[in-house]
Amino acid sequence: MKKQIFILTFVLIVSSTGLSQSFFSPLIGDLPSVADARSLAVGLSGWGDGGSASALLTNSALLGYSKQKLSLIAGLNAFSIKEKRSFPVQDSYGDFLADNTYVLNQNWFPDFQVGINTKPLARIRLAMLLNHTNLSDFQYEEEVRGSLYGEYNRDPLVGYNRLSNRYSVFNTSLGMAVNPWKSLWLGAALNFITPDFSEQKYEIQVIKPSDYQSSDHTISYVVKPKLESAITGNFGMAFDVTKHLSLAISYRLPYNTVQKGGLLYLVNDTTQTLPVLAIDSVFTIEKVTYHQPGELRFGLCLKPVNIIPTQLFFEIVYQNWKDASAKYQFRSDANPNDIPNNFSDVPIPYRNVTKIHLGIEHIFFSGMPLRFGFYHDPNPINAEMNRNWFTAGTAYQFGNFNLEISGAFTTCDYKYHDLFPIAVEKRVEFDTVRESYLIGMATLRYNF
Repeated sequence: MKKQIFILTFVLIVSSTGLSQSFFSPLIGDLPSVADARSLAVGLSGWGDGGSASALLTNSALLGYSKQKLSLIAGLNAFSIKEKRSFPVQDSYGDFLADNTYVLNQNWFPDFQVGINTKPLARIRLAMLLNHTNLSDFQYEEEVRGSLYGEYNRDPLVGYNRLSNRYSVFNTSLGMAVNPWKSLWLGAALNFITPDFSEQKYEIQVIKPSDYQSSDHTISYVVKPKLESAITGNFGMAFDVTKHLSLAISYRLPYNTVQKGGLLYLVNDTTQTLPVLAIDSVFTIEKVTYHQPGELRFGLCLKPVNIIPTQLFFEIVYQNWKDASAKYQFRSDANPNDIPNNFSDVPIPYRNVTKIHLGIEHIFFSGMPLRFGFYHDPNPINAEMNRNWFTAGTAYQFGNFNLEISGAFTTCDYKYHDLFPIAVEKRVEFDTVRESYLIGMATLRYNF
């Protein structure tokens, strides 16, 4: 086995801003923090919180829009991540024939949320939210087929390539909103991030030795990094300009997250289109410190004069990703001097991004709402991986209970290297990676 095995991936950890996960999501987060179905339905906008405890994740000042003495929410969401990788097939003249799909992975991951908000006084709102989030659930498995042999056995199964990076955390949020003057609300919240589960795995399983394998024998590395707890927070304001127009502004503080132990480390390889992670059999990761950027959020809510009650939501989110960083500390049990000091502070080619949320809600005469939304999600690593989300949802009320359901969908295509390259196969082009996301969320709300 070579001393260094380079994996053309970018699977990092710890962002409190994501729900579903793709190949790159542990580094950048796939979705903003949403903890109820209404927010998801109106373009993943913070305005969709409607004063519930989920406002603690975006703008705590929006708690002021709750009119209930006491309100409870409990929610479940499930998301599907489908990843397809293919490479172009050419004839002997170099002409394109077709795209050969060589791996297809699809996984479902669940999460849950519970929250409470109350109105102890007319000008004060208090809230608490517990949100379980899968920061990373990337699970890759590739069947490796050999050359044909035997009379009836073509392209036999000779092994598997596996790569996984799994992290989940609990996000406990506490916050309040106060009404110091007229329709002005000021809010502040603290978010406590505590680890739940973590595992990194790299494996080449050899069933039958073959030139189509990345190794001539089985290789398996499994580590369970320890994540330290982290604290972040946000503060904001919300104000009714008129009875038809409201605005909101909030800021989420930057923060650090720390991982002790690990398998994958960043390599700043300028010859590659995207950064690279590597593993090494000589040294291991002692500690990694990730600096997560701050987030500025500005939103408008418009209530036009209409026979059917209607609300229009607009939100713009600016994230300063150029301030993000990753710092590594390594150790070597075999040779303490064999430490890649040049990798200790890895520059990451981030770009700052501006995200746009749009949503609309119609409430029909029956009282049942119809919600639609759009979310433009630029990628801080590469514009090629920008995504546009489409969302929809509705709700049904029975007594003091209100059941909200919603869904969201998007796709993302980009070019990337083979994760497990082999010597006998020289591809003239990058693989095409297509990621498809499907999210469903249900929130049950009880108002006292």
